[in-house]
Amino acid sequence: MTKIYPVLMVGGSGTRLWPVSRLDRPKQFQKLVGNELTLFQQTVLRLTGQFEAFRFANPVIIGAERYRELIEAQLAEINVTPGRIVLEPSARNTAAVAAIAAASVLEQDPEGLVLMTPSDHHISDAEAFQHAINQSVETAKAGWIVTFGIRPTRPDTGFGYIEAGAPLDTGARRITAFTEKPDLDTAKRWLAAGRHTWNAGLFLFSPDLMLSELKTHAVGVHEASLEAFRLGRENGIARSLDKHAFERTPEISIDFAVMEHTDKAAVFGPLDCGWNDVGSWATLAEMADGAAHTDVLDIGSTNCYLRSDGSVFVAGVGLEDLIVVAHEGSVLVIPRDRVQDIKGVVAALKSNGQFDRL
Repeated sequence: MTKIYPVLMVGGSGTRLWPVSRLDRPKQFQKLVGNELTLFQQTVLRLTGQFEAFRFANPVIIGAERYRELIEAQLAEINVTPGRIVLEPSARNTAAVAAIAAASVLEQDPEGLVLMTPSDHHISDAEAFQHAINQSVETAKAGWIVTFGIRPTRPDTGFGYIEAGAPLDTGARRITAFTEKPDLDTAKRWLAAGRHTWNAGLFLFSPDLMLSELKTHAVGVHEASLEAFRLGRENGIARSLDKHAFERTPEISIDFAVMEHTDKAAVFGPLDCGWNDVGSWATLAEMADGAAHTDVLDIGSTNCYLRSDGSVFVAGVGLEDLIVVAHEGSVLVIPRDRVQDIKGVVAALKSNGQFDRL
């Protein structure tokens, strides 16, 4: 039976969800959806078990060096032993992660497949997602890099889109094009036509194929990443990448480095699995659907989201279209339609040297 190695990317800082997402405990390590598990823990647990065409191996975690203790603690809380933890000295985007993921799995199991996934997204229907993986194993084994296209529910201009082309014998389709964040009119046309899906950053591939494609289309990423992995220091179950080699790695996404150039790109979808990137407070407010928190009081407000970590009581009266979040001594108050401007708050805090707020 095919073994799939989940490779979780945990390097992001999640600044769009400040003040809850902080540099020392970013979005993926927070309990944002539900009250029991973090997004990271939810991701780990839905990538466990055995299915018709495959079984999951112990997860490989790739993330920033400063998150090692946090990774180990959160895995211990859910009684999961990682196959390996790879620690990055700096961020170099997802092409480098793909190279490291492929090298790590190839070293452990040349016959295994890699499932590279963000760790800060939410999937409400884990069974549908696992079924999609099960149906994609044959495609990946046949020599394709498979991505999973999420069925669009609205003409969103904040996501990347995948255009599906000719069908393959395995049930997936060739990828015709990737497009980053189209304008609204284009997104509306694509939604109506039905050939495009959202790009969720999920990839299933054989490690030797990925390394071959990186060598062909992004040789700088291939060489520097593999050198950083080879020269890395082992410390128990963790491997720290060599700092000097890794910092020579070009900072580029796997989409730009490989997927837009390879003739081996396939998409499975459109997939309906309750996927959400939890990308902003407005998104989280929609997911919460007005659910009340025990540490907030809302009287007569309209289209608002109030949240507190319990350190301070939050009361809103007659508010309209606002996000109010209190966390660890900081309070965010922002119009619901301006949540993308939180990056200005983060930039101002950095400029003012208020790193204790970040």
